[in-house]
Amino acid sequence: MLLFAVTASAQEIRTINGRIEDASSGYPLPFASISLMNSSFSNVANSEGEFSLKIPQENMDDSLLVSCLGYRNLKVAVADFMGKKNRRVKLEPTALDIRSITVRSDDAAELFKSAFSSRYIKKNYPSEAAGMSGFYRETIRKGNKYISLSEAVVDILKQPYSSLAGDNIAIYKGRGNTNRNVSDTLFLQLQGGPVTSLQLDIVKNPFIGVDMLTATDFYEFRPGPVMFMDDMNIYTIDFNQVEGISDILFRGRIFLESQTLAVVRIEFEMNVEGRSDAWKAFVRKKPADMQMGVDWARYQVNYRQKEGRWHMDYARIDLRFNAKYRGKWLKNKYDITTELAITDTDNKSAMKIPSAERFRMKDILQKKVADFQNDSFWENYNIIEPDAKIETIINRIIRQLKRERE
Repeated sequence: MLLFAVTASAQEIRTINGRIEDASSGYPLPFASISLMNSSFSNVANSEGEFSLKIPQENMDDSLLVSCLGYRNLKVAVADFMGKKNRRVKLEPTALDIRSITVRSDDAAELFKSAFSSRYIKKNYPSEAAGMSGFYRETIRKGNKYISLSEAVVDILKQPYSSLAGDNIAIYKGRGNTNRNVSDTLFLQLQGGPVTSLQLDIVKNPFIGVDMLTATDFYEFRPGPVMFMDDMNIYTIDFNQVEGISDILFRGRIFLESQTLAVVRIEFEMNVEGRSDAWKAFVRKKPADMQMGVDWARYQVNYRQKEGRWHMDYARIDLRFNAKYRGKWLKNKYDITTELAITDTDNKSAMKIPSAERFRMKDILQKKVADFQNDSFWENYNIIEPDAKIETIINRIIRQLKRERE
């Protein structure tokens, strides 16, 4: 969907395509990471190991770094993709360096308690407030039709991880489009958007759906496989809600750096299967004769290390609802996706966000972005691309922010 007038770009952009495979079996490696080494352009392969990446002309002499859990990183020259429709990139499995793994208890619950204890929180995460910049995007889709697209560059005041004070976020620049068809009888709006993304920082906030002190009463923890990721040995902990718990909780996997027990990543989803009441956890208001259900609610949070301390770097939410009017056969599917990526951890202007400017849980981004519209800020990035990976956008945003704030 074309949302803004197109202006010609003076810089030539070329797109390369590839498929990432296991070197031995030839099986695709889903969700492998691909990054341009001397820039912040990156992408993630799809479920078939396939990827595409836009390369500016000035980076044609650069190389790609391809990585995947359990495999050795591989450096491939961009030039090797030229003239090839779908170049195959083969990764070799890696053997874990057992000598560098700290031996710990195989009791997953004890490992979980250690990783989230005040001792390790103070050791692994920032003890001072930090001003950050981020790029936030949310899309709402009915079937294959986008009904809302919103993007915002945001200022974030990240409070110390040992503090109970909540993080604050405010819109710096924003834009969006709503495609409301008069024939649509149901129109979704998302409250709280970027605030919800910040609250996914499970190290800073209570563990998923429960108090940290009582987490082991509600969740069963099991040791997962030891992995190798980004040159780090990784412990994994799988968790699921205890049988007999009537609340709708979650299941997922926590990734811990083996020596420091810092959280590197967490993936989890809500246990909505067989729960016709799951929609009540999300929907604040609906038509009285509307029947709703939740097909899935999936979440991912990544952390990044800087100067020996870890901080939340990326958060993603994927929700799918189904809805139909009572007595009708037709059931519609609605998909909501949100992403928040940290682009700068030294944004001094975000150290004090006035109360009146803070984005709150009651706010709806679709309604607020018009107040922060600035077409000149986006320059050649003047089309919202709902299917583009957020990583491909970040480099443009960083460049624009540097120009604005210099």
